[in-house]
Amino acid sequence: MISRKISSFWNGIKNFNTYIISIIISFKSIKHLRFRSIFTIAVNQTKFTGIDAMPLVASIAILIGGTVIIQATENFPKFGIEGFIGNLLVLIIARELGPLITAIIVITRSGSAITTEIATQKQHNEIFSLELMGIDTKLYIVFPRIIASIFSIFSLIIIFDIVGFLGGYLIAVTTVYIPIDNFLTTVMDAFSFEDLVITLVKSTIYGILIPLISCYYGFMPNAYFEIPIYVSRAVIRTVWIIFLINALISAMLYF
Repeated sequence: MISRKISSFWNGIKNFNTYIISIIISFKSIKHLRFRSIFTIAVNQTKFTGIDAMPLVASIAILIGGTVIIQATENFPKFGIEGFIGNLLVLIIARELGPLITAIIVITRSGSAITTEIATQKQHNEIFSLELMGIDTKLYIVFPRIIASIFSIFSLIIIFDIVGFLGGYLIAVTTVYIPIDNFLTTVMDAFSFEDLVITLVKSTIYGILIPLISCYYGFMPNAYFEIPIYVSRAVIRTVWIIFLINALISAMLYF
């Protein structure tokens, strides 16, 4: 039983590596693709992944920022809290929860949709039709979604951080008076260039991995009843990998 699971895990890694290599090799044919087609797919994916997800990301950011401040004001002395509230928000929201929660939202919302869309197209023989036309389907389908995801995730993380800070401040002023200029000063002092670089690194890695894994599982179903199975696998395994990558990046860059 254990040996079978190890063998299945190893075969999965080999198949995924083969899939990545095939995408890298397919870049040789990018000059044969119409730029307008790739651009249209990237724009539509950016709208769905980024713009349409903004209300959800903003609402969760307000709740997270407010929760952090409520816990801080409840468990720390209120005298002098304005001195470390910026550090607290940057440490918890900007460095960790912002990128991680944004990635989870994108996985559950857009990643699952990508897997379902590609699996459905495969069952309708749309992908086979593109291949008959001489179009490299892996490049045509995966590449624009990676570009869209990188841009969308980076933008959503920035929005999450800003709204989370504002949400935290709005909650804070209901319990402890903190002048807005003092609050902004503490946040700006706590937020460093390193935090911006790490946000860019995380958004780039997440933006590559999420559509890459989602598309990989989207190509796998061979029947309609298999689509929910592979959508579930795509979401679960992408979430697990994102948590692992987030922990490794934080450990490497902050420690």
